[in-house]
Amino acid sequence: MYSGDWLFRLSQFVRDTKRPTSQRIPANVWGLGVTSMLTDISSEMVVSILPAYLVMTGGLAPVILGVATGLHEGGPMLAAWIGGFIADRSGRRKLTAALGYGLSAICRLGWFALSTRAIAPVAALVVGDRVGKAIRTAPRDAMISLSVAPAQLATAFGVHRALDAAGAALGPIVAFFVLWQLPHRYDVIFFISLVVAALGVAALILLVDEYPERRATEPHQPRPLRSATLAVFRDASLRPVILLASAFGLVTISDAFIYLLLVQHAHAGAQWIPLLYTGTALSFLVLAVPVGYAADRIGRRWVFILGHVLLGLSYVAAFGGLNLWPWNAILCVALLGGYYASSDGVLAGLASGVLSTRARAMGLAWVATAVSVARVCSAIAFGFLWTRAGDRIAVSTFAIALIVVIVVALVTREVEGPATT
Repeated sequence: MYSGDWLFRLSQFVRDTKRPTSQRIPANVWGLGVTSMLTDISSEMVVSILPAYLVMTGGLAPVILGVATGLHEGGPMLAAWIGGFIADRSGRRKLTAALGYGLSAICRLGWFALSTRAIAPVAALVVGDRVGKAIRTAPRDAMISLSVAPAQLATAFGVHRALDAAGAALGPIVAFFVLWQLPHRYDVIFFISLVVAALGVAALILLVDEYPERRATEPHQPRPLRSATLAVFRDASLRPVILLASAFGLVTISDAFIYLLLVQHAHAGAQWIPLLYTGTALSFLVLAVPVGYAADRIGRRWVFILGHVLLGLSYVAAFGGLNLWPWNAILCVALLGGYYASSDGVLAGLASGVLSTRARAMGLAWVATAVSVARVCSAIAFGFLWTRAGDRIAVSTFAIALIVVIVVALVTREVEGPATT
């Protein structure tokens, strides 16, 4: 199919909304969503204060924030591959995910005990946290995709991402009020983050079934061998998805840079940065489920590309010269939330739709790895451009590159079809 077929799919979508049968989401998806919500409360409490903690009060250069942000958003790339490989080989997706969640919780203890803002310990904690995220992402998403019918993939991921976004919204709010009442008491934020991370691990253990409902009715299948692992990456249907996600990841400006520049241009206080994270998360929360449902009906690839159009519009709102604080910030975070709703869960649904059941976690790990590499490169490149040439040159370069990738994606053939087992 070609992207122009979205008009036909839209008519199908309108008819489907009048028949809301078979749209119930299994308990496993909700359990994984609660786990992610608690984990994201913990994670975003730390992430939302990094720009202030490292640059505005720590005095570090923007390129250092670029390194920290790149490591946080991209994470250690091979860990995602390892997590997917272990999950598919052993069949213990829940246990593999629990190891990742547990490692991230341990890193919260490191932030609490941190006594210096030097780049080495900061990078070590960010890397440790992201190793945990990379290990858990593929087996978690595999459990979500195997819990629902193929026609519900993006919807299920939308539900999960909505709960995830709820945590992303609550975390910065907690950080904001702590800094408001206790200025510069970052240690309090780190301690609360540690407690909530531990609750997230407990939720995974208590609420999530090792074998999702749909898997329980399927015959046993052999675990993929190493050759099958590489074959997943060579899959002709998956390769365009990886290329598409990588291309967009390379031209995406990290949220930390957008929020930091917004606050600096408006001469606002550092305490407002966590609320910008919250605004984006709330927009994501509202849009994740309806956008996921629409993507299942009118085409996941089409919605994924549209999300990056919203990303480009967020750049215009943030850096278009309209310094109407806080209205430009509100518009920016609303557009960013729409971008995440149209890209994060939709990409997982797009990849799951072309992956076989027996190597689902491994295929999702390859997609996550590709996105990780791209986002690490983009964050470091943007930080370098900002440091050497100024923020205007950096933003303009990335905005032009984003437009080019959108145009190329729109004129190329769509690859989206049913997975095989």
